[in-house]
Amino acid sequence: MADIRADQKTWQDWTDPDFFCEAKRLESRFFPLFFRQIVPARTQETKLTITGWMMIIISLGIGSAAYNTSSNILFMTLSLLLSSFILSGILSHMNFRKMRWALEAPSHLQVGEAGMGEVDVDNRKNLFPTMGICFLVESDAVDKTYRLYTPYVMSAREKTKLEWTFVPKARGFCKVRVLGIESKFPFGFLRKAKLIDIEEEVPVWPARVDYTFKPSGNGRRFLSGMTKRKAGQGNDLLNLRHYERGDPPRLIHWKATARMNRLMIRQLAEEGESGFHLFVDPDKEIWDSENFELMCSLVCSLADDLFQMNRLESIIVAGESPELIREIRDLHDFFNRLAVIQPKIVNTKTMFSSHSNTISFRPAGRERVLVYVGDNEAGQTNS
Repeated sequence: MADIRADQKTWQDWTDPDFFCEAKRLESRFFPLFFRQIVPARTQETKLTITGWMMIIISLGIGSAAYNTSSNILFMTLSLLLSSFILSGILSHMNFRKMRWALEAPSHLQVGEAGMGEVDVDNRKNLFPTMGICFLVESDAVDKTYRLYTPYVMSAREKTKLEWTFVPKARGFCKVRVLGIESKFPFGFLRKAKLIDIEEEVPVWPARVDYTFKPSGNGRRFLSGMTKRKAGQGNDLLNLRHYERGDPPRLIHWKATARMNRLMIRQLAEEGESGFHLFVDPDKEIWDSENFELMCSLVCSLADDLFQMNRLESIIVAGESPELIREIRDLHDFFNRLAVIQPKIVNTKTMFSSHSNTISFRPAGRERVLVYVGDNEAGQTNS
């Protein structure tokens, strides 16, 4: 209740030159106060719409007729038109007061896939609604400015989210911006705009590509003989847990059951195949611009699929130290680097450690990239 009374008090004194300012100023001299009253701030812009210009022309005509005929009705009509302009300016300024907004950009984007940006809008006024607000947003991914409209009436203390989608066309970093807000409320005579400069950079990962990958070619499977630390159907004991309906009786651990006085189940570790090590060679003497982009897309797609199969151990970029991939965050960090990687001169011979399960990539023309596991060809991109 106290907030509402304080808000009522501030709304009453709309003649204060600082009424439309976000922060109050302490200026008390006459001429600075006068010029601040008639000159808007640099971050704000007020322009007449076509309807507004038509109203001015009509007002000039009615004003001329009123002075020539001395008609009280025409003077009253002129007063109504002029007061509507004044009221439109006051209400448009009030419409922007105590509005807060924030940009929420996506954590990452991928070429060819739709990304979504959000603008969180909060009307913090205690009494008055906000009406007819439009946000101007854009992204480097597309050469287009979007207009996001709030619900026509946002009640006091109401919040909303505005969303827009776009599809990036090239890897790298994409800038997502909120350029400003504008409104023609209440009568459409004036277009009130406020400039905003909110910007965020979002990494754009390479696009996914179709490929074939058969690491067991030549009749050989890359078995490690090691167990993975996850539940499976192997032979090594991973953990003990309470019995659940549907568990096979052969997995009951009788000694633990007798000790705990309740059924206990043996949880076995999964026996799996060894993981792979991806070797990325950005040597500019090997790749041209077209097949280098195709190689980046292949690396991104293959790394993602191997990680989902729990078979990606590390990633090696020529000229740099290996990076272990233990969790999804490690993989995403590599994808962020892959978004900006460029061909360069590197000494691949000193950095490449040949293992039987090291994956490397070689060009085969401009439209195809080959995948090698060790020295054996194991796959390629599909056209």
